[in-house]
Amino acid sequence: MSRIHILKGFSDVDSALWVLKYHPGPRSRADLVQIVRDNGYTVANKDYEIILLLTEWGLVQRKSQELTQKGMAFYRLWEVKRDVAIDVLYGLQYLAGWSYQEVCNYLWDLNTMPTQDDIVTHIYDELSYQTGHQIDIEADAPGQKKEAFDRKSVNHAYDWLLPLSPSVLKDVRETTNGKNFKNATFTRRTHCSTALFLMGLDWVARESGSIYGDLWMIGEEQRRQVCRFCLIDETRFDFMFNETLRRFSVYLSVRRSGGLYIVINNEPQISDF
Repeated sequence: MSRIHILKGFSDVDSALWVLKYHPGPRSRADLVQIVRDNGYTVANKDYEIILLLTEWGLVQRKSQELTQKGMAFYRLWEVKRDVAIDVLYGLQYLAGWSYQEVCNYLWDLNTMPTQDDIVTHIYDELSYQTGHQIDIEADAPGQKKEAFDRKSVNHAYDWLLPLSPSVLKDVRETTNGKNFKNATFTRRTHCSTALFLMGLDWVARESGSIYGDLWMIGEEQRRQVCRFCLIDETRFDFMFNETLRRFSVYLSVRRSGGLYIVINNEPQISDF
């Protein structure tokens, strides 16, 4: 758990994908910012942290700073199926970022909008529980910078949640100082992309210790975990499962005798989304 602060970056995804595809090569983030600005893009985050995230998600090669095969597949998805690509970005962030995952889980569990301070306290409580050490928010966390997770991190988490469709954050006000979440609400979604649902099934299966080709039972807890991953209401599991099975039958085999059992045949690939 090397970083619990959540990096901002959704607004810079478009320019980052473009510059990494058409201007690959080992450059500083400052140089990349200059290139994209020279080509008419607006940079939302001056540190261009999106490059760090795309690298962590396996979409960019660390040394050569060019899109990987997975990154090229995502770029095509971003160009032709934007809503699906945004869902996939959310899934990649969920899989790679512990604190982001905890924020999403907390919102889904409450199914309402807590205060930012409540979220910060929750993150440090969970960190204390997992490390076995009581962590004072005002003190240094083991291996972390002081106040590594704060209200700014919460806003950065919301930055990745806002673009989702159907939306989960509503009544967000635009102000001269940016977005205001004081009167915002959180609502579980009625559906998501089948690509994200497949990612959720795959993640819960791996967390359960299943490997590809195993027959795996989906009980009530597994259903809940998949729905939480996708930020959808639990009542929508069957609908989303059937839609995903129709769309991705090559990945899934199903047995419904005595319960719901599935086999995930292979690791889901962005190129198939």
